[in-house]
Amino acid sequence: MTATKTLPQCAHDAIESAINEASDEEPVVLWWDDGGYLRDIVRNTSHQLGCEFRASEQTPLELRAEAPRGQTVWYVPQASSDDVDWFKDVEHTGDVIEQHIGKLAARCFGNDRLQAATLRTAFEDAEVDETEERDERDKVADILGDGLDGEGGLPDLQSLQTRIVLDGHDDPVQFVLEHGTEGLPGDDDLIEIRDLLVDNGVAAVDGETDAQTIVERTRRWAVAEWLVDEGLDKSLLPQEYQPKSSSGFGVSRPELRSVLSKTERKQELARVYLDPDQRFWHDVLRTYDDPWELVDCPVDASLEHRLWDEWTQSFHAGDYEQCATQAEQRYERLDATYGDVPWTQLWEQAIGIATLASELETWEESGDTGDVVELYGDVEDGTWQIDNAVFNLIISGEPEAALPEEHPATAKLEDLRSSLVESRYLEYLTDLGDLVEDQIKADSPFVGENHAHQFFAEEQEHLQSGQSVALFIVDALRFDLAHELAESIRHELPQLEVDESKWVGTLPSDTEFGKAALTPGSKFSFNIELQDCELVPERNGRKITNHRRQTLLENDGWSYIMQDADDEVGWSNTRVAYYWNDIDETGEKELTDFEELFSDRIDAITRIICEKLRKGEWDRAYILSDHGFVSLPRHVDIDDLHPPSNAEKVTRRWVAGADLDDDAPGVLLDEDTHLGYLDDNARISILTDPIQRFRNQGLPDARFYHGGVLPQEFVLNFVTITQN
Repeated sequence: MTATKTLPQCAHDAIESAINEASDEEPVVLWWDDGGYLRDIVRNTSHQLGCEFRASEQTPLELRAEAPRGQTVWYVPQASSDDVDWFKDVEHTGDVIEQHIGKLAARCFGNDRLQAATLRTAFEDAEVDETEERDERDKVADILGDGLDGEGGLPDLQSLQTRIVLDGHDDPVQFVLEHGTEGLPGDDDLIEIRDLLVDNGVAAVDGETDAQTIVERTRRWAVAEWLVDEGLDKSLLPQEYQPKSSSGFGVSRPELRSVLSKTERKQELARVYLDPDQRFWHDVLRTYDDPWELVDCPVDASLEHRLWDEWTQSFHAGDYEQCATQAEQRYERLDATYGDVPWTQLWEQAIGIATLASELETWEESGDTGDVVELYGDVEDGTWQIDNAVFNLIISGEPEAALPEEHPATAKLEDLRSSLVESRYLEYLTDLGDLVEDQIKADSPFVGENHAHQFFAEEQEHLQSGQSVALFIVDALRFDLAHELAESIRHELPQLEVDESKWVGTLPSDTEFGKAALTPGSKFSFNIELQDCELVPERNGRKITNHRRQTLLENDGWSYIMQDADDEVGWSNTRVAYYWNDIDETGEKELTDFEELFSDRIDAITRIICEKLRKGEWDRAYILSDHGFVSLPRHVDIDDLHPPSNAEKVTRRWVAGADLDDDAPGVLLDEDTHLGYLDDNARISILTDPIQRFRNQGLPDARFYHGGVLPQEFVLNFVTITQN
């Protein structure tokens, strides 16, 4: 039964009828409104009929304080009282209307007002509890007001009754799917809701009277509907759970998908519809031939577990490309449905696992002995991507810890992850070190490359041209992190052109030498030599200290700004060099979870750089680094080596002296290595094995270290940013 009029129309009829039936030519119509929910409707209607409108605020007696002039509607937001005779004259000369919103709503249904009286009863029987934030009568009044205001068309009686019973929800199926037994009525109202569910296609609840059973069967029906929508043959399901074909026009979608697309309780519902204790259709899904056909159905733990088991089988079979594609598909579906929940995090990590396995397999199968700088530092295809995949995998955490214990990943994922980031990654680092050593001994992998100590000379066309230039010099920005940073800037400032290029850092790749190399001057003026058993960097024959580095830059016209320095004046210069030291400090001080901290640091560096680029009109900006670093697996045994007796300078990763020979551990760097800056007397033996240290200062940096000759240390990613 559909309403025939709106509340404003019924109010108009009531007032108009009262005026016509009054004995006075300019009558007063008194409207008693129990609850006071019709005030706006009565006021607007009064004005439409040419009547003055007056409402009492505290007591009805206020209306007698001033005599009415012309047709007037007196409005009292309370129930009428027989205890006073203040309005006897109105009763005789005008008219009295006693209509609260429940009674007026019943009038909206014309000749069927007797049946519609259930609306009046629902309002009158609603509990009024002053201790509650909002009483039941308010809720019923809102439902009637919103449903019968005419803006959404004329509703049917069943829809209004359903909304009253279900606290404003007009779809019983979606209510049960989202809220379960919470909020379901009891007794006759529950039977009414059950019958509405049956009317909406949920045949499985027919005849049921227990709320929990009704909820379980409705949810099971909804999961079945979604599975069928994704391709499951509905004949595999019992008759009462087979969804009916839509007879309407347009695109239909499963009820549960509609619920999950609108609810603000996505994470809570993930625990309902992926709960291993539910397994809505386990008997069907456990034997289903190809569960990946149903990958876009994000409900039912049985499907989720089958997908994971199938995925791990494919992974162990070496189908890494397929694994990455499948994991991404499942991740995107779960993320779009539930957002950031453990199940979503699991599949996001699965993408990283498949990606890393593929990169490592490519390395293992290639047998590539090409130039190590090109091999590692190719921006598009370099093996730096293995470091990037390890980094992303580690910072993705341990999603299995938050999954239900019954999920198969809780028993397998840690071993799968650790086998990649520990044993296989360590093997890659060792092989890469061997390759570097072979190439240095054979000839040199450095000839013809851009070298960091030549930066100011190579880029002098831009640095000395009068353009505004900002240098962001980031300590220990490894190749893969520089790429992450470049990608972040591309995303934040798409109007800029962001280019990446490989440069060879200064060996040995400690901060002292790396930052000394990034100072103004001719490429021929930079030198590293052995002085009084100390290896020192020089420009034009003078040792470069921190103070000297600052002086060189400032004398060349640069503002020199350290991280966190409050130097807005310096940023007003057209040439600024800004130093960021967080990554190096993080790696050396926070050894437990430094990869996770690096992720935060990259975000912070992105914000700083983007802020400065937005504020200033820079023609060009560079992101440079002094060196990279090597990160080892969490569990690794370090070989503690004795340095050779003829070593004059000893660090954890390299030794220096004038008389070192090829018998020293690692690989020998001297004037024959063609670095272009080593003094004839300075010979450096630098380790290539990632798990070796010289006995010097103990082993505090068991995972994060500098000074080796692995490409992670000396192949740098310099980022150039220009206006398009």
